[in-house]
Amino acid sequence: MREHLRGYADAVLEDAAAAGTLGEVASGLAGFARLLETSEELRVVLTDGGVPAASRSAVAEELLADRVEGGVLRLVRQAVAAGRAGELAGDLAWIVTKAEAIRDDRRERSPVVLGRHGALERSGGYAGGVLEAIEDREVLSEVEDQLFRFERAVDASPELTEALTSPALPAEVRAGVVSDLLAGRALEPTRRLATYPARIGRPRDFVELLQALVTRVGSEVDRRVAVVRSVVALTAEQEDRLAAALSRVVGQQLEVRVTVDPSVLGGFVATIGDTLLDASVRHRLDSIRERLTLPGAPTT
Repeated sequence: MREHLRGYADAVLEDAAAAGTLGEVASGLAGFARLLETSEELRVVLTDGGVPAASRSAVAEELLADRVEGGVLRLVRQAVAAGRAGELAGDLAWIVTKAEAIRDDRRERSPVVLGRHGALERSGGYAGGVLEAIEDREVLSEVEDQLFRFERAVDASPELTEALTSPALPAEVRAGVVSDLLAGRALEPTRRLATYPARIGRPRDFVELLQALVTRVGSEVDRRVAVVRSVVALTAEQEDRLAAALSRVVGQQLEVRVTVDPSVLGGFVATIGDTLLDASVRHRLDSIRERLTLPGAPTT
């Protein structure tokens, strides 16, 4: 099982525990695992690496949507999309065991401390699970700011850095230090994200893992904003329509920020994270000009 999926599962199961639905999630996952075991047709579709992950995920979603608790759907969808197709049964079994252990308040006897690469992958998956549950972009931006300020505070305090990277302190103690520092001073997602590296990584990797989470949250904020350059200012109604259209293109809700740029001549240019959508007149003119200068292109 990939560490990314383990981290994602940790976040979703925490959400379920907080919502009081952990038992329902555990039983729902166990039921789906049994269905996968007994239905050859479903097993062939969902465990065939030759079938695109998006198609396998769509099958699982169509089968489970509106029929199971939301956490079950999130975990199955992620296991199908992000895991290895042939390992789906084993991945689900691990998640079920983890869910039941949390439900029954059973602690891991010897928690595994991950190396640098594994901890980076697992904390990235955990961040994905925490952040996808945040629908309000302003909240997401606040989490980014708080996490960044905490990372700066750690960097500026040799005493705090020493405490959080000391191999002499158990993971639960170091995680408790982070949790206590942020309790009442930061949003709950911020506290969860900042605490997680201390729980799963080596002490000496804590600062690097925290910095990686700051970058991860920042990229999520960027992905939810479309920076649009337009030749003229847009009305509120036009901005809403454009936001809806761009949201459909990228598959998630976007906030539109429009700046006036006469160089586009007409249409618009939208930047969403590292994605560029160029529907400007300038782009079309440049394309025409390029074709006209190609060898053998018509000159009339």
